[in-house]
Amino acid sequence: MKKIILINIITIVVLVLIGIGGFYYYNQATGYIKTDNAKVDGEQMKIASPISGKLDSFDAKEDKDYSKGDKLAEVTGKGEDGSPQKMDIEMPQKGTIVKTDGMEGSMVQAGSPIAYAYNLDDLYITANVDEKDISDVEKGNDVDVKIDGQNSKVKGKVDEVGKATAASFSLMPSSNSDGNYTKVSQVVPVKISLDSAPSNSVVPGMNAEVSIHKN
Repeated sequence: MKKIILINIITIVVLVLIGIGGFYYYNQATGYIKTDNAKVDGEQMKIASPISGKLDSFDAKEDKDYSKGDKLAEVTGKGEDGSPQKMDIEMPQKGTIVKTDGMEGSMVQAGSPIAYAYNLDDLYITANVDEKDISDVEKGNDVDVKIDGQNSKVKGKVDEVGKATAASFSLMPSSNSDGNYTKVSQVVPVKISLDSAPSNSVVPGMNAEVSIHKN
């Protein structure tokens, strides 16, 4: 008798666990839109010389914070009348230099970046959502964000839903010269703002996973 009772208890416990597990996976499948096609992002600043010439000085340092208007370099080029012209290259906005391509004494071309910067205090997530799920994504939706290498999740909200697919901005668009069209599943970029700043070790380009709550 005791053996039968024990078997019944075990059976009930197993059924309850299966029910809980089934409900969890059902809730995850119907209550969230998930994708691991996401990354940490930010507004990249490309710092370039306004004129072609020689870099007389280059003081930009990687991993250093700068304020808007801070002098990063000085270049000497030719003015409109052909005479030598000196110009300062300044930080366009508050940010951190993450990469430098300039060197003191080198020649630079107008518009060619000599440094790259991000405001690391204003990072966000760009998630590519399948076109079949995008109708359930709206501005203001809550989002759970897991960034690779971080132990805890970060809360966020949908800030913008793209008005064109990611493929629309490809540098190598698909060719359709023969008149044939092959249907390919598309993704739409979604910008997700973070409710709190991630840890200092989080930088642009890191992979992330997002779970967007459906309304």
